[in-house]
Amino acid sequence: MMKDLDSFNEQELLDTVCGLIRIPSENPPGREEAAARYVLKLLRAEGIEAELQWAAPERPNVVARLKGVAEGPALLYNGHLDVVPAGEGWSTDPFAACLRDGHIIGRGAADMKSGVAAMLYAAILLHRRGCPFAGELILLFNVDEERENVGMRHFLRSGVHADYAVIGEPTDLGICTAHKGVGRYRIRTAGVAGHAAKVLEPDNAIPKMAALISALEPLRSRLKESADPLLGYATLNVTQIKGGTAPNIVPQHCEIEIDRRVIPGETAAQVLEQLKEALNAAAGTGTGTGSSTGLGADSGEAAYEVDDYLFIPASTIPQDHKLVQALAAVTGEVLGSPSAIGIFAATCEAPFLSVDLGIPTVIFGPGSLDQAHVKDERAPVRQVADAAKVYMQLAMRLLQP
Repeated sequence: MMKDLDSFNEQELLDTVCGLIRIPSENPPGREEAAARYVLKLLRAEGIEAELQWAAPERPNVVARLKGVAEGPALLYNGHLDVVPAGEGWSTDPFAACLRDGHIIGRGAADMKSGVAAMLYAAILLHRRGCPFAGELILLFNVDEERENVGMRHFLRSGVHADYAVIGEPTDLGICTAHKGVGRYRIRTAGVAGHAAKVLEPDNAIPKMAALISALEPLRSRLKESADPLLGYATLNVTQIKGGTAPNIVPQHCEIEIDRRVIPGETAAQVLEQLKEALNAAAGTGTGTGSSTGLGADSGEAAYEVDDYLFIPASTIPQDHKLVQALAAVTGEVLGSPSAIGIFAATCEAPFLSVDLGIPTVIFGPGSLDQAHVKDERAPVRQVADAAKVYMQLAMRLLQP
């Protein structure tokens, strides 16, 4: 274990975590600027090269670079600054960052301000030692992970190179080498509004949508016919529905949201075409249109409209990859035994790095995914401290000439 862990100050780390949680950065509405400036201030106070990169107004990423003492590879540590809305029902102020029974409690404690703080503190300690490694340690703390990923997309456009990447999402300090991707689709049907008592042959948007929903069931079954060895089979769920304006008006509009979980090998084009084929079987006329084309319920045009507004592919890395094995070795040193290698149950921003850029990427961080998006969200203090130690040692192990 590195001798400089003697300089590790758990209280300093906790102050960093709690300070970050106390700055609301809920998304929506998506205003992460105060949280980004807090991180920037901590980095610059240590003399670390850091900047804000503006993905949108009031929405800056924080990017920092620590140069080693010699040429070598590049390691990227990534975490997001936004959190989901706190909601109601908390036993305490969700932004008070309380410490209770060995846990940090607050919105973002698990997802994922503890991971961000652990990466940040690891970098600060390495910088205080004079960055005694070869190559470069890059920190990216981005905005808008919880919605549409404008922060990560902006970062990728700036030109990125790294040899390894770690996403600090909550894994209970397990090493996650794969996760399913996700596609999100908004489907709309149209009818003609009229008084429910007067219209005898209603052109009703809701029954049209009901037929489309029924047509998705055979597709749901077919998705189970092929599975990835690690991640299992793809899934499809209707997760939201809304339609109509009043109890006595024939509905003119109906809209659903579809969540489609994606396994390795599935592309955006393939998944969209598969969805349209299922919907067309029920629509009966024409083919589904893109979001730029209007609906024509009885005009011979498409009977539905589809808006394919989000697609993130699945992410994988071989379990025998150098990055995975190095992380296993380091967790063995810090935790006493190597962390288990498994999968991440949710979707995160790993594919932007692993698929789009070809950077080998793992997911490893403090806190449990079970605590994400819940009231009284919490993360164990011990895990946050251990994560920071792992991030320090992993950088020293990987960043060699």
